[in-house]
Amino acid sequence: MKRLDAAVRKWIDTKAFLLPDPTPSDSAKRIGTTSALLHKYCLEVLGEDFRSLRSRLRIEEAKRLLLEHPELPLSTVGRQVGIEDRSNFLKQFKAVTGENPADWRKKS
Repeated sequence: MKRLDAAVRKWIDTKAFLLPDPTPSDSAKRIGTTSALLHKYCLEVLGEDFRSLRSRLRIEEAKRLLLEHPELPLSTVGRQVGIEDRSNFLKQFKAVTGENPADWRKKS
């Protein structure tokens, strides 16, 4: 479990969560484990499932980009955080923050 912990921490620290891995299985391979072990680790150690973790990390990065680069279109921000589809980006952003990105950017 220590090795998996180190691998997940590295995945987070290097912002590999920004890569557009289409499935948790693809991310697990990138981390060097199986999707089942990654799922178990995330639930037991981090307290959330892998998809939620990856989405939360991506949206935190999107918030940073929205503040630092207000000129960027939302679709570009979504692509830069690994969410290729604009509507999916808007949906994930709202699920994490409770607001759509345009409103969040105006308020911040």
